[in-house]
Amino acid sequence: MKDPVSTKQKIKVPVSSIENIKKVLKIPSIWWLMFIVLSAYVGYKLTGIFSLYAKEIMLFNELEAAKIGTFQIYIRPVLGVIIGLMADKSRGSLLIIMGFITMLIGSLVFASGIIHSDLNYLFFLSLIITATGVYSIRTLYFAVLQEGKIPISITGTAVGLISVIGYTPDIFVGPAIGYLLDHSPGIVGHQQVFLMLAVFSGLGLFASIKFSKLGMHKME
Repeated sequence: MKDPVSTKQKIKVPVSSIENIKKVLKIPSIWWLMFIVLSAYVGYKLTGIFSLYAKEIMLFNELEAAKIGTFQIYIRPVLGVIIGLMADKSRGSLLIIMGFITMLIGSLVFASGIIHSDLNYLFFLSLIITATGVYSIRTLYFAVLQEGKIPISITGTAVGLISVIGYTPDIFVGPAIGYLLDHSPGIVGHQQVFLMLAVFSGLGLFASIKFSKLGMHKME
């Protein structure tokens, strides 16, 4: 595509990527985004337990439990498009806050242990609530970089550093789930897993509120 603006002026490029890293680490919004992505990704990893919950707690057969995972795959793009359209007419950080609140509510319902084999409707409702929060946040957490006043020249470095911390759940969430379910079989283990999700939901909610306030302050 042709650049309508004259590009005769030389663009200053940092001597090394270390300079970019130093600049990024000095931006407060970067640190809050790290916790937002970390918390949201914990939620994303934990959505994989719904099929197991359906099989072990709701007493679904293997085919029915597998359909739960398929259902999540179908609602993911639908929610992504809806939330994306909503974000165009609102502040992304506010929708992220709402997403963490939704995720927190869903995780606390599951952590309470009230969802059992006689409450299929409550199971599906709580699943949808939790998944809506998780997928909403995942749709938006890199879309709010501009709201965090991150210079476009160091956006690549910013995303890289955020990802280093934000995607660490790939390392610890699987072993944590396995440990909790092995040491507390049945509903108790699943309650502990969703309690972990509630903790990270609270962390993400706190970080997203701080990020939003920081963005509003800079706008003023």
